[in-house]
Amino acid sequence: MTSVYFINSLLFVTPCILLLYLAFRDQIRRPRLPVIAVAVAVYLFIDLLASFVYFVTDTSAQKALLSAAAQLVGVFIFSAASSYTFGQSLFIITVVKNYSENLRLFAYQIYFMVTGSLPKESVSAISYIMVTLSLGAFPLLCLFYKKLMRPALDYTQSLVMWRVIWVIPICNTLIYTLVVAPDIWNFAWFRGNEFLAIPVLWSLLTFATYGILLRTIIAISRNAQFREKLHLTEVQMAAQQKQLDFLQTRIQETRRARHDIRHHFLVLGNFAKNRDLKGLGEYLEKASAFSALQPMEVICDNMAVNALLGYYKEQAKREQIRVTMQVSVFEKIPVMDTELCIILGNLLENAVEACRRMESSDRFLDLELAMESDCLLVILVKNSYEGTVRRSPEGGFYSAKEKGRKGIGIASVLNITEKYHGVSRFTYENQVFQASLLLNGRK
Repeated sequence: MTSVYFINSLLFVTPCILLLYLAFRDQIRRPRLPVIAVAVAVYLFIDLLASFVYFVTDTSAQKALLSAAAQLVGVFIFSAASSYTFGQSLFIITVVKNYSENLRLFAYQIYFMVTGSLPKESVSAISYIMVTLSLGAFPLLCLFYKKLMRPALDYTQSLVMWRVIWVIPICNTLIYTLVVAPDIWNFAWFRGNEFLAIPVLWSLLTFATYGILLRTIIAISRNAQFREKLHLTEVQMAAQQKQLDFLQTRIQETRRARHDIRHHFLVLGNFAKNRDLKGLGEYLEKASAFSALQPMEVICDNMAVNALLGYYKEQAKREQIRVTMQVSVFEKIPVMDTELCIILGNLLENAVEACRRMESSDRFLDLELAMESDCLLVILVKNSYEGTVRRSPEGGFYSAKEKGRKGIGIASVLNITEKYHGVSRFTYENQVFQASLLLNGRK
């Protein structure tokens, strides 16, 4: 292995490692530096070894196997060092590998345009070309990962599709290794300047496919989140409308009582004039019972949260679910009202739905909302359930409303919890599901 070949191999893998670090450094598990150092060292060693064997191997099948082996090692390392699953890591690493393959393809194209032939071995000219191409293409790929790859992963990280979506880039890299690369080296297959179109067309094909795919994923995810927010908005509007109806009813009753009060005074005056104390007492007792107004239940001082809690409490009672709500918070909650309503709405809706599906009459729903300090908010929702809780390998939950669909609401809860640097914990045992959240509202 010559120094030039060693440099070319480094130029193939170094942009990949740098791109992965820049795009996913916030997803790397602690401790960061030791993990990165070990991952880089192991991957470089195995990739260089596989690249050397790849270079001296004659058949495309053997090259494909060696390339796949080196790629899988990189996937295992990235999956272990980051918070992404193996399927997501396989997709990420394969797309990066496609980028380096396309870069090398362009380097050989430029070499061919200058010299009129393809190199039979690694030469220093290829290194210079790859460095130049890397400096020009790297910002564009960083933009691709920032605008497409990361949003697609962040919006849908818990969805099951990431188990199979890696098939697309894997097929691309296999076609490149088994078909495109051998044909390029067998220059006899090409006539004139037909070779010049292959790198451009192949790069357009691969990254156009990824761009369309990721944009579609982002659009679908945003639509799903929009429907979830729309549903929660409808619930909040229904809760606010119910509270408004209650207030309007009480206003009408108050107006009617004020209108009738002069008649009561006339009757009371007549009892007093006749010194009929017994009749006066009986009339006062009847009038008091008749005009008593049912007070509106105040669970929380926050109007939006109070309306939401009252809505789900009434729903639960209608389903004959035993409900207890203990709310002890400061006047100023360290979480935005809308985000707190998203958390409570999703958790309470799931709890009521789980109780509704129970055949047993022993249904219950408990809510605790408390503040440990002026910036720490604790949310605890506990409910009964029957059946099996289906949890995905990525840590999310499958929705029981529709077979095979993830619960988008839980994903929204986790996103808000992460935004507030919080901690979430979900337990389910002895037919009791419990969701515990700690939110830190400190700026």
